[in-house]
Amino acid sequence: MLFRVNGAAIWSRGANMIPMEELEGRMTSDAFKRLLLSASEANMNMLRVWGGGIILPDIFYDTCDELGILVYHDMMYAQSGHSPRVNRVQENELRHTVRRLASHPSIVLWDGCNECPVIMHTPTGIYASFVLQTVIEEDASRPVWPSCPALGWTR
Repeated sequence: MLFRVNGAAIWSRGANMIPMEELEGRMTSDAFKRLLLSASEANMNMLRVWGGGIILPDIFYDTCDELGILVYHDMMYAQSGHSPRVNRVQENELRHTVRRLASHPSIVLWDGCNECPVIMHTPTGIYASFVLQTVIEEDASRPVWPSCPALGWTR
């Protein structure tokens, strides 16, 4: 996948970042650093934070910034059954997530969900009309994309 970052064309080479452990509380900062160093040593320059997982701890984003690893970031929605609802709780969670992470230069793209077909003017249009609209209100400096994978925006 080709990205343009600060005017430079960058061919992404990387992987999905899924939860490293079933009990996330057992993961240490050293484990995240080691994983990211391994990715860097393998010549990966981008990781996708998977929408079926979790918002990762600060050490993940801080280390990506330090190592120059770009982040393609899904919102935490995945396939059917884990769809957003327009309510104050989910809006606040989206706003909090973006405010917390927007200062990280490693994040190059916000993505609406994992493997959700986003078709405007249907129930799945909620990813654009609510999720990504909320994201853009908090961080208009980055592009948004409907879903991973996606062929782009529909009418």
